[in-house]
Amino acid sequence: MSTNRDDIPKWRVKPRKTPRALLRSILMLDDTPHSVALGTAVGMFVGLTPTVGVQMLIVLAIAFLVRPLFQFNKVAAVLTVYVTNPLTAIPVYWFNYQIGTYFVPSDVKYEDFVAIVQIDQTNNWSERALSLITHLGAPLLVGCLVVATVSSLLTYPAMRWLIRRYLNHEEPSLDEVTPIETLVEDQQTAKSEAAANQHS
Repeated sequence: MSTNRDDIPKWRVKPRKTPRALLRSILMLDDTPHSVALGTAVGMFVGLTPTVGVQMLIVLAIAFLVRPLFQFNKVAAVLTVYVTNPLTAIPVYWFNYQIGTYFVPSDVKYEDFVAIVQIDQTNNWSERALSLITHLGAPLLVGCLVVATVSSLLTYPAMRWLIRRYLNHEEPSLDEVTPIETLVEDQQTAKSEAAANQHS
């Protein structure tokens, strides 16, 4: 049984989308700037934690838990968790780990770190997450929490500003464009009024 393309959610992320394309997808979401920016901030926080493989599920769980208090755009959050992917996981987690060592001393070398974080497609998400926590432990967790918190706090105002700027620079719709006939008529009316004022 084949799957109809129309049945696939429109917001499903294509793995090969560039960061610029993902950002544009977020900016084009049909929601309030606050909701989209908040969703992006939530996604940024989750994306910078060592939870590769279950980040989208975590976003949905957070959305369910906080729903009585506030709501955010879940699509924006899901798109933003892709800040960590097979290409960025090592540099992102290495940076977070280095931040964590300021609070919890550790001496894991970069080569060993790469060997631990390297995503092995033969392992499932639970094995990868367990490997990260077992071998890198507290320094990585603390570093991820610090970086994720700071990044998400900065993401909200930055995204809200970008969204407002994007909306302000959007091309007007056809309904908003003044027809050429109206412009000509207004111009003729202005000339007639000017001529009448000169004769009076």
